[in-house]
Amino acid sequence: MRGEQLRSERSVPQKTFELLTAEELAQKLRVPVSWIREQTRLRSLQGDPLPHLRLGRYVRFQWGSSELEGWLRRRLCLKSVHTSDSVC
Repeated sequence: MRGEQLRSERSVPQKTFELLTAEELAQKLRVPVSWIREQTRLRSLQGDPLPHLRLGRYVRFQWGSSELEGWLRRRLCLKSVHTSDSVC
């Protein structure tokens, strides 16, 4: 019985996330590290901060997560409203 449960759990594909520092995320997005840090604050962007994990005093970001991808997509949509380009 236990062996059957292990096999079924292994057959479910697990999505893995790469944890990044602010410096690594800034490099991937090609923005300053200070901009990344500012986007993690609650007051930034009308209460829609950059999704992050707090590990004590350390802040990490889940590269490849649906939360981060959604946040980036919302930034594209907001920009398109202001420039009248249809990006979404």
